[in-house]
Amino acid sequence: MMCLRCGNEIKDNEQICSKCGYNKNSSPNNDNKFATNNIGVLNTNPIDKEESERRLTIQKQFDELVEIYIGSMYYNFKKGSFSWCAFFFGPLYFLYRKLYAVGIFIIILNGIISTIFRNNYLLLSIVQLVFAIFQGVVFKKLYFNECVERIAKIKQKNEDKGFNQLTEIVRLKGGVNKLVLVIAVLFYLIVFISMLILILSILQASGVI
Repeated sequence: MMCLRCGNEIKDNEQICSKCGYNKNSSPNNDNKFATNNIGVLNTNPIDKEESERRLTIQKQFDELVEIYIGSMYYNFKKGSFSWCAFFFGPLYFLYRKLYAVGIFIIILNGIISTIFRNNYLLLSIVQLVFAIFQGVVFKKLYFNECVERIAKIKQKNEDKGFNQLTEIVRLKGGVNKLVLVIAVLFYLIVFISMLILILSILQASGVI
């Protein structure tokens, strides 16, 4: 059989793996790296070499689909560290990464917070800062887990498709929404121009210019 921890081949008359020291009589739940939890398949029994390789191939293909869905930032998101983009751009970044429901929810929540604390600017700023930090902390893990769930659903709905076909489907559904980025840039540009016109109008009215 194959070692459930390192993949080394263990002879039938051997109990301990000569490579990593794994005891094949121990619980496989803690040591089986060939288990494919992400796609709903958990191996709880000892498996032979052929079966372990099949499961490992399935898991590698699944991970590759997740990487294709996320794009070049895959390993960055997988680490789950702080997201400065989510911190600075908030819901716009969620929408950009196609987390539409979460992005819209944050926009609504920001509106509620602004309404509640509209008479206390200092407290409003503190609450918004804390909320922005929270978004930066949770974004990468939330996004990565959501991508894993989406890939699982894509595979479930396309069981008759081969890996290459799944790859094309994932490429179309994954990535980012560049339209959100364009809209955001236009929005901030309009706001900036409007503020500039307002300031110039005030200065002109006061005789400064």
